[in-house]
Amino acid sequence: MNNQEKNTYVRNQILTTLLEMMKTESFNSITISDLVAKAEVGRASFYRNYRTKEDVLREEAERLKKELKTIRKNDNPYDVRLILIRTLDFYKLHTDFYITLYNSGLKQMIQDSIVDESLISDNQPAPLAYTASAFSYLIYGWIIEWIRRGMKETSDELIAMFENS
Repeated sequence: MNNQEKNTYVRNQILTTLLEMMKTESFNSITISDLVAKAEVGRASFYRNYRTKEDVLREEAERLKKELKTIRKNDNPYDVRLILIRTLDFYKLHTDFYITLYNSGLKQMIQDSIVDESLISDNQPAPLAYTASAFSYLIYGWIIEWIRRGMKETSDELIAMFENS
């Protein structure tokens, strides 16, 4: 195993172990010492890759955000239904990660990933930028409620609820 493969292994071990620990312990009570012991990696390996536990989760949230962006890159940015389906399907695929964040009181991290993923850019006309911002916060509220309820519905069921209300 080369150095890059070893580092990838260490990062994956840390992330997986942290998420598992977060299911049974409060996020704030998890120490780096306990985390690296359960992950079976060295403390130096943790600090070579991260400064804090939050950095581990931010890195995964960023990776997922990029993955969603790649999935949506060829989509029509004005096709609201398609954007919703892609976004909801993506969050459903990663249910475990997002429910774990939510249950650990880390809703802000979810909000940051959704709102930052919005279609807002500085070169947009003001009405479009404001609409995109409002839409991204609408999606955030929708996803948070869905997570709170255990993400039982499919994207089609959620969209049908929205369209029929």
